[in-house]
Formats: sequence, C-alpha cells, structure tokens
Amino acid sequence: MKKSITIIGGFAGLGEIEPFVTTAENKKNTKIVIDDWMLGPENPSNEPDANETFWVAVGKAMQVDETEARRRRCSNCEYYDNSTLTQAKMERIPRNQWDNNAGFRGFCTKFEFVCHDLRVCQAWEEREFEFED
Repeated sequence: MKKSITIIGGFAGLGEIEPFVTTAENKKNTKIVIDDWMLGPENPSNEPDANETFWVAVGKAMQVDETEARRRRCSNCEYYDNSTLTQAKMERIPRNQWDNNAGFRGFCTKFEFVCHDLRVCQAWEEREFEFED
C-alpha cells in the first residue's frame, strides 16, 4: 500500500519533498529510449494513416501487425504514470521539442523519463487491471 502524503498549500507546496528525475536525467533517459527502444513516432499524430513506416517497424519489433502496434500507446502501457502527484512532479521538467504535438505528458516508470500518450516504445507492456469479485 502506498504511503499517503499531505501537501500543504496544494501541489504548489510540493517543493523538493518528493524525489524526481532532473531535467538532465530526463534528457539522457529520453535519448536512450529513442536510440535503443524505438521511441516514436518523431512527429506523432492521431491520424489513422500517419507515420506508417514507424508503426510497421515498431510492430515488427513487437511481433504484432501495424494495427495492433498503433493500439499500443504510452498512455495504455503498464509503465505510464499520469497521476496527479506525478503531473505535479513533471512540472519541474521544462517542455522540450518532444512535447510538441505529442499529446498529454505522462511519466515512464521503467525508463524514468517524461513520455507522451501519442507515442510508444518497444518496451510497451499491457496494463494489468484488478477487478473485484
């Protein structure tokens, strides 16, 4: 069970209470995922036919067809964290060129970098859900 914390003054009072990656670490980790894990596409889009070359290639790496690869986005990956607290932490990381037209920000807990809901990498894992009986 996660330990809860109270943030006095709302998330503006977060300060350095909670550890998080630095801007330099985020930049380094993003580059590793681009170079070694096929993070992309470089110019994301919601258009169903956009970036065909990327989606075919990442699908091949994931051993799925293009249609299935397009369903696998960071936003439905096991490692994607877009909780309210994480959103507040990500505000410490300035926007960069990978934020442009990439959708909503989330944090990849596997590679510890700011990712986006319109991208994917080949480390994508299906999110597991628990249902009560």
